[in-house]
Amino acid sequence: MAAGVLTGDPVAGLKALSDEDGRQQELDGLSDRELLRTASREMLIAIGLVSDALRSQLPLLVQTKAMETATLLNGLTAGIRAAVDGLEQFHRLPERQVVP
Repeated sequence: MAAGVLTGDPVAGLKALSDEDGRQQELDGLSDRELLRTASREMLIAIGLVSDALRSQLPLLVQTKAMETATLLNGLTAGIRAAVDGLEQFHRLPERQVVP
């Protein structure tokens, strides 16, 4: 959704996700703990990138696409909450034990 608001292309986000061939196998090999850390980290990176792009466009977007911008900001807020929750869970899960 963020990509669509920032680029004007409503399916840009779907295109970015569909270009992730092979990523599924990489994620399948991760433990729950590693997956939480990876997902939280990637979410925070994405939020940072969107925030950087949004900074210069915000005044125009608020004037021309107020509802879409509000939805984007709500999504960013939800993403931050999800990343924080994921990191908290990451720290609560035991590390994978390596068997010699």
